[in-house]
Amino acid sequence: MTMIKCSECGRAVSDQAAACVGCGAPLPRPNNMGAFNLVPEDRPARLPTAGQIRLRALLSALALVAGVIWSGAAGHGAGRNRLAALMAAMLIIGGLCGLLIALVHNLALRNATKK
Repeated sequence: MTMIKCSECGRAVSDQAAACVGCGAPLPRPNNMGAFNLVPEDRPARLPTAGQIRLRALLSALALVAGVIWSGAAGHGAGRNRLAALMAAMLIIGGLCGLLIALVHNLALRNATKK
């Protein structure tokens, strides 16, 4: 923490202060953190559009179907490749999670448009 001079009253004030403790004048906030801003910005959450939700649901459904087909094909061989079974399971889980997220986004979009 360093001390800076207030441009209004000349008092020594911490560089972490938002305003001068003597006169109340706002202090400049130097951005000495480089490209990183450690203070989070308040931005309203954006909901995906209906088209984005449909595309995500379609891709998730395709992943789910591909996982089910792949698991059926991987389970019939004598060697039963574990990697193929794992990949099929990951496709199924990813597809189900994607469908659930698309459902939640769809419900949130409907509630937002009703207001």
